[in-house]
Amino acid sequence: MPLKPSAHRNDYVPLKYARSMLRVAEAQGYDPSTLLSSLNLPQNPLDPAADPESLLDARYYTLIYSRVMWLLQDESFGLNLQRPTPTGTFRMMCMCIIHCTTLESALKRAAEFMSFCRNITGLSPVSPRPIKRTGSGRATYTFSTTYLLEDSPCQDNDTVVHAMAIWRRFCSWLIGRHIQMFEVRLKGPEPADASYFEQILGCDIYYDQLENAFVMPEHYLDCPLVHTEDSLREFLRNAPYYLMVSTDDEDTSLLAQMKRIVGNDLSRDFPSVVTMAEQLNMSVRTLRRRLKDYDTTYQEFKDNLRREHAIRWLNQPELKINAVSALLGFDEPSAFHRSFKKWTGMTPGEYRISRKKQTSRKET
Repeated sequence: MPLKPSAHRNDYVPLKYARSMLRVAEAQGYDPSTLLSSLNLPQNPLDPAADPESLLDARYYTLIYSRVMWLLQDESFGLNLQRPTPTGTFRMMCMCIIHCTTLESALKRAAEFMSFCRNITGLSPVSPRPIKRTGSGRATYTFSTTYLLEDSPCQDNDTVVHAMAIWRRFCSWLIGRHIQMFEVRLKGPEPADASYFEQILGCDIYYDQLENAFVMPEHYLDCPLVHTEDSLREFLRNAPYYLMVSTDDEDTSLLAQMKRIVGNDLSRDFPSVVTMAEQLNMSVRTLRRRLKDYDTTYQEFKDNLRREHAIRWLNQPELKINAVSALLGFDEPSAFHRSFKKWTGMTPGEYRISRKKQTSRKET
């Protein structure tokens, strides 16, 4: 059964990226029309009358990407890079960094992993220290378009900008917070119409720079990672979609709106499904139907939100476990222990011990 079109502009990608993926498949001997026919999409990316800059539902793009990746054994997220990214590369990088304590340590370990990948493919390594704390509350992250390729001063701005957007969304997912940026620096020249890039990145963009980099608030580097291997597996199952759609605070998607309604104080009772529907100006029936489109339920939404906050707070050692339980709105600590073990396979105490051991190994 075909997916229903998304109602939100942030959940779309340019049509030309789907066409790019299909051209890659065609170059390897696969018929794009046959491939699309097998997916049964309501929109034809190969329609000659369609504007390449028009928007395609990101879920349709994900289906195309997944099929082409399966055929070609390449997981470069449809960015039309110069060399295929071997299947499993992104997953292995994620497994290498998921147990890091902070975003800064995760970024450093990711750079080490990517340098290793370049070394074994005969390419020069990237900088093992891509992060610079520049003072005044700012940090610069030097960004190579893809760590598996040679960096070129003539790289296409389009590829660079979309790769940056993907990386920022991934980092935002790691810490459970949208990463705002002060500015972005690009090696390439300014295009005739830069509004699309500004829309994607949401900050000032400077062209003809010495490096591809983004400048962000320094405090993000100290944010703890809020995910586990379990939540990572779920993320990886839907990675193309999650990494192509927006995760901005201004995101108008249903789940983002619901999170804003609940807020960060989970010690209070969650809104009932009736109250939540009223806040969203829809009926309970419509809310449940919309949640089904996200393959979730209202109870699962509440559980996932509690789990995200639980992991975040347990990474703050000054908070006692009973205090975390109270912050999450549990009447009894034992109920929190049971729920957390169901979510992660560990009790809160076991989780803290595992994180402490990881920190000790890092320090030694």
